[in-house]
This record gives sequence, structure tokens and C-alpha cells, in this order.
Amino acid sequence: MQFFTLITAAAATFASTATALPSAINERAAGSAVAKILAINAPISGSHSQKNVYVPLGKLTHVDDLSITSLKLESIKVDVPSVPKPSVNDITCQMYKDQYGVQPGSAEFTKAKPALISTNSVDFGWVLCYVNVSSA
Repeated sequence: MQFFTLITAAAATFASTATALPSAINERAAGSAVAKILAINAPISGSHSQKNVYVPLGKLTHVDDLSITSLKLESIKVDVPSVPKPSVNDITCQMYKDQYGVQPGSAEFTKAKPALISTNSVDFGWVLCYVNVSSA
């Protein structure tokens, strides 16, 4: 009888550990830190449009078939447990022409200073947003 009780207790302990582990992994995977960018297409001639693009912080991000003339940082959302949320004023973004982040496609832009890229529509390219080192 004691053997059965011991085995049952051990099985319950392993089961609770096994179910707690994926929960912690899922909580970490559910966290995100993204910048909301307003992609504006306002060419001198032609139709105007705006689209929200969500760029994960620290990751070059591309959107296919999106023409733009300027980019504006709107806001950020940080949903990571036990990580302090930076201010949107501490974020800088930049567009690149290539997927490696080697050829700049715009000047750096922030909440206060949008990137005025062209008077004619150009491809969205690749955007990288990050927290400024001096504010970290």
C-alpha cells in the first residue's frame, strides 16, 4: 500500500512539473515588443493611402507590395513579463533598401521626426526599430 502511495505521489509531482513548464514557455513566447509605424503614401500625383505596420523591436521587417512616401513612428507596445516598457520617445527606426540592413533607405525616424522619403512612391523596403542605447 505504501508503495502505491509513493508511486502516486511521484506521478503527481512529475505531472505538475510537466504542465507548469509549457506554461512558462508559452508565457515567454506570448511576450512581444513592437513598434506601430504609419506607412504613408502621398505622391505628388496619384491616390493617397495610409497603412499601419507592426515592426518587432530589434528585427528587420519587410512588407510586400506596399508603396510609401514617408514613415512615422506612432506608438510601441511591450508585453513582456518583468521587462520595463520604454517610452515611445526612446525608440528610433530606420528603413533599409536591403534585407541585411546595409543600404539605408531613409534617415532615422522617431515619434517626433518622421522619415520623409520621397515625393514619388517607393517600395517599403526593410525597417528596423530599436530602443536607444542612451535611454536604456
